[in-house]
Amino acid sequence: MRRSKWQVVAVAAGSVLIAAGCSAPGDDDEAAQSEPTAAAEQADPNADPNADPGQGGAGPDTADIPDPVAEVNGTEVTKKEFVSVFQSQYAQMEAQAQSTGQPVDSDELKKQIVEGLVGSELLRQEAATRGLKVSEPEIDKALAGFAQANQASTDEFIAAMGEQGMNRDDVLEQIEKQLLVEKLIVDEYGEFSVTDQEVEAGYQQLAQQQAMSGGGQSGGGQLPPLEQVRGEVEKQLLSEQQAQAMQKFSEELRRDADVTEHL
Repeated sequence: MRRSKWQVVAVAAGSVLIAAGCSAPGDDDEAAQSEPTAAAEQADPNADPNADPGQGGAGPDTADIPDPVAEVNGTEVTKKEFVSVFQSQYAQMEAQAQSTGQPVDSDELKKQIVEGLVGSELLRQEAATRGLKVSEPEIDKALAGFAQANQASTDEFIAAMGEQGMNRDDVLEQIEKQLLVEKLIVDEYGEFSVTDQEVEAGYQQLAQQQAMSGGGQSGGGQLPPLEQVRGEVEKQLLSEQQAQAMQKFSEELRRDADVTEHL
């Protein structure tokens, strides 16, 4: 289970919420997360990170995206935040479409991303209301973890994020938001856990999905034994629980929120 190189930092919980909304029960979430992040790998290293992401280059046209894309209790969700997530999600779905033959529904994806970013902002605001905070050492540790997961130094990781229009301050800000939301979810629901039975069932599901996609024994892509990947399977299941909790809580918060969407 190879980690994606230059895996995108989630914009707060936005990407997690979007993934939860896009994934139906039984979808190959692990496979989706293990695919190379096309938006990063296909990025032009000579491109100007300050240029309008909707102008030129490969990928979807974002020139007509409004700024802001939404307001949440008076706080703007910017076009820059939207485009960062949209381009990454679109590239991943486009890569998957090559194997499924189903085209990417750009309009539906935009809707899901706006909903995810709105939910992310609602969660961030609730965390601030509760007085939850993230320390600089926690942010530095998470940044080092992202870099290590992508087999890079922190400077290399920051540079790669620059190819997606994010400077160092942007990356640190999004990591802070992500950690803040994670603390909120633990504060609301407590720590998550999975049983050995759930890990075994998750592993079997991954094995079946890989076999159906042609990656079984005949395809030379058989999964390693469970004990070799138990930690990764457990981490994936915990991430799914967290994503479901984020989605549920953001929906509850939205009922009493003042939200305006422009897309």
